[in-house]
Amino acid sequence: MGDKRQAMTRRQVLAGAGALSIGTITLRTSKAASKFSWDHEADILVVGSGVGASVAAVTADENGDTVVIVEKAPILGGTSAKSAGVLWIPNNFSLREKGIDDNEKDCLEYMARYSYPETYNPENKQLGLSAGEFELLKAFYGNATKAVDRLGKHGDLKVAEWRMFQLDRSAPDYLDQVPENKVPAGRALGPLKKDGTIGGGVELMMQLGNAVKKRGIPILTKHRAMRLILDPTGQVKGVEAETGDATVTIRARKAVIFATGGYAHNPEFVSLYQRNRFWGSCAMPWITGDFINIAGAVGARMGSMSSAWRTQIVLEEALQSPNLAAGVFFPPGDSMIQVNRYGVRVVNENRNYNDRTEAHGLYDASRAEFPNQLLFMVYDQRSAEAFAGAYPIPADPEKSAQVLKGASLQELAAKIDNRLAEITSRTGGVTLAPSFAASLKKTIDRFNGFAKSGKDRDFQRGQAAYDREWHQVFSPMRADSGWSPNKGPSLTMHPIRGKGPYYAIILAGGALDTCGGPAIDAKARVLDTKNQPIPGLYGAGNCIASPSREAYWGAGHTLGLAMTFGFIAANAAHGETRDKG
Repeated sequence: MGDKRQAMTRRQVLAGAGALSIGTITLRTSKAASKFSWDHEADILVVGSGVGASVAAVTADENGDTVVIVEKAPILGGTSAKSAGVLWIPNNFSLREKGIDDNEKDCLEYMARYSYPETYNPENKQLGLSAGEFELLKAFYGNATKAVDRLGKHGDLKVAEWRMFQLDRSAPDYLDQVPENKVPAGRALGPLKKDGTIGGGVELMMQLGNAVKKRGIPILTKHRAMRLILDPTGQVKGVEAETGDATVTIRARKAVIFATGGYAHNPEFVSLYQRNRFWGSCAMPWITGDFINIAGAVGARMGSMSSAWRTQIVLEEALQSPNLAAGVFFPPGDSMIQVNRYGVRVVNENRNYNDRTEAHGLYDASRAEFPNQLLFMVYDQRSAEAFAGAYPIPADPEKSAQVLKGASLQELAAKIDNRLAEITSRTGGVTLAPSFAASLKKTIDRFNGFAKSGKDRDFQRGQAAYDREWHQVFSPMRADSGWSPNKGPSLTMHPIRGKGPYYAIILAGGALDTCGGPAIDAKARVLDTKNQPIPGLYGAGNCIASPSREAYWGAGHTLGLAMTFGFIAANAAHGETRDKG
């Protein structure tokens, strides 16, 4: 890194740089470029500090490139540190050690089937995908396990240690039941702590952060990247960032890699791009989608902008603050259902959080409305006590403002309607249909029949391994509750009691983060509107258009994608010509 210079004002930067064009700085001539005053410089500039950024930085350093990291937050790790820390890695070392063949052909079919169900064609050479879409999936499969192997304890980077992420057995994928998924469990890896247990996102980012620190890679926190600096040919040469009242410039002799978050906490972008409204997010509060404008200013082509990693959330919590600690990842209770404003079930309550939340965005063309904008998690006294403390069911229902209670279904409906009336200005006027209570009774009677037979004929709750196995781990019954274990044919369903009290929690659509933005190719290069790489600009993580679109292949999917494309970006950027000016 070059000598540290005093931070310049924006006026000084523009005066020294030349033209300002739609949020970019263009160095007018090569002579001007050689005299441009840089505050910091390195071969590779990495923006962000989550798993994708950290892996990109460590990989670049190991490749022999000098690196500098820019992070706009005051702390490191991003939303990755807030996550479960799991990585979804096909054909990983643990599967190979067990002799499980997770080959490319089969895995690609699973990924393509899940990500592109509307075009998927197993008879087609590219499985019905475009060349670019297909190559992104191939790049992920071909590099995910390489990255983990290189980063692991037996690799040359020795950054982190993982083992198979298990429930009481290998964790099933989020679409384990389709025939394309030949390896329905075992692709998830968790970060291994020193005591041999699996840690979470804090553990993962501590290991990656230590690797960054050990290599002496400079980190500039509280530096918000604002715009790219280009040379006259359009080559990305660096970034202008703001820190406090100062503006600084960071030179990238080879490339800039953005591995930042989505736009979950940018209300303007959420309103603009998300038809399936979400009310809050588990992402860190500074996740505002900066890369969309930064890349757009240099002519980047946008991929899907409406994509997000979704989760249901408790509406009452989101009304207090859209910056949420957690989502409703695994709705607890077996004598529990979710219904819409008409009192009918609309989803398998035990499906994975990402797919389940899609139900909130269903549009009813006949009524010209979104009837599932809010859903109501209804349960009885058995679930209230037997699953007490399993979020979002509180440990004490009498002391929770988010829980509505009624002695009968009619009284519960009245309580829900009264609460909706109190918050009508914030929900767009959502109310219960007049038939809600009567329909809810019919819905419960129908569900109880399913619980007794073990077959959910409407939404197949409990049919997939995911439903059953994740339910057992994340929806455990309290041993001291006094209620008998579910001895029915399906552990996920138990008849709802014929007498009250009954409880309801209002659920809404939320997000872990968005995953829409600039498009990349299989080398993680950001593409322009002519589908050509923008020289010197790379992307990974939630700031780009997700290579999987909105499909969530399994536990650790988001971090697995971010890590892999951060790894790809660093290796591809290593091949860029170093600017010696």
